[in-house]
Amino acid sequence: MRNEFPILVMGDVHGQLQLALSLAHLWQEELGTKFGAILLCGDVGTFTREEELDSATRSHARKNPMELEFLHQWAVSPQPPWIEAIFRPVEEGGLGIEATIIMVHGNHEGFEHLTAISPDALPDSPVGVGDLPTVDSGHRIRYLPSGWAVRLKDGTVVGGVGGIEQGARDKNYHEMAWIDENAVDNVLLIAKDHPLDVLITHQGPREAQERTGASVLNRLLKRGVTRYWFHGHGMDDPSVREIRGITVVPLSSVSLSGGGQYPDEISMAVILPGGKLVRGLPKRYRLLARNRWRKHVYMGREVFVSPLLELHAFRYRAGLS
Repeated sequence: MRNEFPILVMGDVHGQLQLALSLAHLWQEELGTKFGAILLCGDVGTFTREEELDSATRSHARKNPMELEFLHQWAVSPQPPWIEAIFRPVEEGGLGIEATIIMVHGNHEGFEHLTAISPDALPDSPVGVGDLPTVDSGHRIRYLPSGWAVRLKDGTVVGGVGGIEQGARDKNYHEMAWIDENAVDNVLLIAKDHPLDVLITHQGPREAQERTGASVLNRLLKRGVTRYWFHGHGMDDPSVREIRGITVVPLSSVSLSGGGQYPDEISMAVILPGGKLVRGLPKRYRLLARNRWRKHVYMGREVFVSPLLELHAFRYRAGLS
């Protein structure tokens, strides 16, 4: 691994980016350093219009409105001041997130939005971070189109494949939700001359996840295209496995769906400088218990705010910021 700074990788966020980035802040405090990159393994919930919502997201949102956070807080302009505070220095009352944030798409996304911002070409070599489109109105979350690779500032090469294998779910999904075999071919092409350090996919390979994995991704395992492979979506085997020299790391959902108070313990992993891997939550994760989140109103919508950002929400309501 070439990473000079720690890299944080997360499973499915389902819209709840405040939670994800608040956890990143707690990890930075625990490690005493800054992340160089934060990688999201799909199902980020990048809906920008109510009409884009799929039936599963609508259903989950009735039980947990926090699933609509991206739609109501990240896709609007201007974004709420507490979102801006995530990226403000700690000494100024923010969470101090300076990392490049990069996502691949899952099967629960605003696909009309992603289609509109996605370039048509499949580049045959890693692009720069600035070449990646952004998905939110604040231009902070970068999208790694399926089949692309990006070179981070320290030289780390990250590849991505979005979506799930067609037939994996009996759903009438948008065509972009399915894994594009051309994207898989292009990752193989890039890796020939530019070996990947990290691969992020939404679904895992069938060889690692017998029931929930995608057989089309097995080709990437056989060719040994990367050092680390992270995926979300689902798992029948939660273990970290070494397959043909690739460390395959399944990650569960970060989101507080299903009535849980806390994110799942294996929903995130950190690659430390030198390549050491740590999978788990920061020690102070209980600060983000679901019952500590409070409702506020922004642009006429009821929204939820991270306990770590409550001061900024109260200042907003008082008209102080």
